[in-house]
Parts: sequence; structure tokens; C-alpha cells
Amino acid sequence: MNYKAVANIQGKIFMIIGGLMLLPITVSLYYGERLTLSFLIPAALLIFIGILLCVKKPKNMNIYTKEGLVICGLSWVIMSAFGAIPFLLSGCVEHYIDAFFETCSGFSTTGASIMTDIEALPKSILFWRSFTHWIGGMGILSFMIAIVPKSESHSMFIMKAEVPGPKAGKVVSKIQNSARILYIIYCFLTVSEIILLSLTDMRFFDAVTTAFSTAGTGGFSVKGDSILGYNSPTVEWIIIVFMFLFGVNFNLYFFALMRKFSSIFKDEEFWAYLLINLVSVVLITLNITEIYGNFADSVRNAAFNVNAIMSTTGFCTVDFNKWNTFSKTLLVAIMFVGGCGGSTGGGMKVARILLYFKEMHADIKKALNPNSVTRIRMNGNAVEKKVITGTNSYLVIYLGILLISTLLISFNGFDTATTFTSVVSCLNNVGPGLEMIGPTGNYAAFSVFSKLVFCFDMLAGRLELFPILILFAPRTYKLK
Repeated sequence: MNYKAVANIQGKIFMIIGGLMLLPITVSLYYGERLTLSFLIPAALLIFIGILLCVKKPKNMNIYTKEGLVICGLSWVIMSAFGAIPFLLSGCVEHYIDAFFETCSGFSTTGASIMTDIEALPKSILFWRSFTHWIGGMGILSFMIAIVPKSESHSMFIMKAEVPGPKAGKVVSKIQNSARILYIIYCFLTVSEIILLSLTDMRFFDAVTTAFSTAGTGGFSVKGDSILGYNSPTVEWIIIVFMFLFGVNFNLYFFALMRKFSSIFKDEEFWAYLLINLVSVVLITLNITEIYGNFADSVRNAAFNVNAIMSTTGFCTVDFNKWNTFSKTLLVAIMFVGGCGGSTGGGMKVARILLYFKEMHADIKKALNPNSVTRIRMNGNAVEKKVITGTNSYLVIYLGILLISTLLISFNGFDTATTFTSVVSCLNNVGPGLEMIGPTGNYAAFSVFSKLVFCFDMLAGRLELFPILILFAPRTYKLK
């Protein structure tokens, strides 16, 4: 482990996080809330520590996969730890673990909350909650790569650790330019949503925070009833469109800008994502029409909640706890699927699900014809064996964490649906689940230990498991 290089890069990350924490201060001053110190103290601490770590650049800045994973895992844990401080200093949360849970949920773009009276919170705290989604959506390390000059080898190891999906890639030759392009697209989509929402009856502050939460596919809302509180079909359809868009691989937007439409049309993951989305909307619409008695409302409610769950945004317009068992089961199923690799969505990613089905098909074909040579292909290209191996390893570890976490959460004594879907929701960065943690519920009733388990699940799910797991491996910290 190259400790000096890791510390130097961590210092840069600390300063960036500290700088970003200054933005809620402007909101506090604008609304006259006198919460400046709640954000200034942790921001100053982060910047000060960052300067100390960066004051002397090590001669050896070589980092590899292990260092990249450690930098990624530590960064997300530490920024969640410091990001919780404003909740405490402002008096909005009494206990640090609750504040840490809320912040982990924010940065990991999960949207699970322990807050019971959202609309009573100060505007600066509401802004910070949604802003953590926006920061976590594309990733703080990707942001650092986009603005801080670094060598290509260093950047690629860091970006591989943070970018969601079976395989991290580059849209242009230089990884730093790739990060910049993706962030420009991210900002453009965010601003577009803010403008469209502002053209409705929604307040500008609400439009900004809602767009932040949609962009990061997080789901924190400034309304106690989430998006239902606006009582506007227009607002709902705008959010539906952007939830879908943020669940798409951002590389495809770059291809669209470069007019490489053939790369989009042959992208199997995108078409699978679209197909699963549309089929789920149709099936749920047919299943809930009898509840609403209105086909148009049924389509809108189905489309909103399917996209909220599949993109892992977690916004709500209805209490789907009241839906039929089939619809609820289907929503839980698409929680596992999630968005596309390279999107801001959570879940296992559509690309992995596709690979699992392709592997299953290849195995069946091989069993029927043992002498046949089978190659698994994605988008017309043969999939490397190490990608398949990594995808299978991910599934085994994922299921292990899911099982162990469910057993640990079961000690709360809550019903099975609440216990299971709470873990599924946190591990897949969705937010709401069924029964107690449905659209009208929250996670406040869980024990302190359970909230820590959820924090682990949320961060592990957002970072594709390995950057968090490696922090617990003793071999990680051995010197080279």
C-alpha cells in the first residue's frame, strides 16, 4: 500500500468536499436561517485536513487497483462522516448515527430517511440533503478527476473503483477528458430539468432540489408526501422522463452528441433497459386499473413508480403498499435490476442481468452439444473472460451480503416484508420498500445496529461492493 500517495489524493478530495459544503451556507444566508456555522465548521475541518495532507507531494505517486479501491472506499465513508455534522449542529437530528445514516443515504443516492417531518426542516438542510444526491450521483472521485490534473494511469484506477457497472470505460482517449464530458452531460440534464420544473407551478427552490435528487437518482424530496405533494401530473411526467434518462448509460449521450447513432442502436443494455421498463409499466397498469378506475391515472402512476424503482430514484406519488401482490412483487424484482452501467442508477445493473442470461443460454447450449464452441457476446463483441468472472464473483458476494444483512436486520422483530425489502432497497440504493418502509414510512424505527448495517449496504451497493469490502481486509494495509 502506497500510504503517502493515498493520503495526498485523499487530501485533494477533502478540500473538494469542504468546498462543496460551503454552498448550503449561501442558502442559509438567503433564507436568514443562521445556520452558517453548521456547515462552516465541517467544511473548515475538511479543508484544513486536506491542506495538511497535500502540503508535501510524495515522490512516489504510483497507485494501482488496491490503492484505487482504498481511496474510493475511504473517501465515501469519510465524506459521509463529515457530511453528517450539519444535521447535528443544526439540531435537526439528535443522534450522530441517525445523521450518519441520513448522509450515507444521501451520498449513496439511496434516499432512505429517518426524518419524520421533512417540511419543518430548514431550507439549507433540505438543500444539503438533495445536494448530497447530486454529488453522489456521478461520484466525488470522478469530479476530482475532471478538475484536478492527474496522470492517466492514476485516474483510471480511481475511476474503475467508483464508476458503476461491469466494466469502466472511456468515451475519449484521456480519462480526465472523459470525466469532464460526462459531468458536462450530467450538468446539462440537471439544468434542463430545473428549467422545465420551474415552468410549472413548482417553486424554484423545489425545482432545484428535486432536479438534484432526480439527477443522482436519490429521491430525497422537500415535501413530506414526496412528489405527490405537488399534485401535478405535469410535474410527474417531467420527473418520469428524467428518471428514465438518468438511468441510461451516459456514454450513449456522448455517442448521440458525436452522431454515432449506430453505437446507440446496437447497445443491448439500453434496449433491455427500455424493454423491462415498458413491460413493467404495461403489466402494472393492467393490474392497478381497477384500483384507480381511470386508465390515464393508472398509466401515470405505473410509469412513475416503475421508473422511480428501476432507476432507483425512489420518489413516490402513491402508496404502492396498497397495490395488488403482483404489482408489489414486480417492483421488488426490478429493484434488483436497477439502471444501466455507467448511469447514476443503482441496482445490479441491466448489463449484469443480460450477461447472466447469456451465460445461462451458453451453458444450456453447451449441455445439449458438448463439442460446440460458445462465445458470449455483448453488442456484437466477445465478452472477455475476466469480465464474466468478475460478474459472477459480484453475484456471489452480492447474495452473501444480502443474506447476512437480512439475518442481522431480522433481530428487530419486524415483519418479513419489511425486513427483506429494507435490505434489498438499501443494497440497491432504492430507498422505499414494503410495509413499514413503504412510500409513507421511514427507517426511524430500526435499531442503531441495524442503521449501521444499512449504511454499510448503501455504500457497498453504490460502490459495487469491492471498495467497501477491501477496507475490512487486513492484507489491504500491508506495505509494499
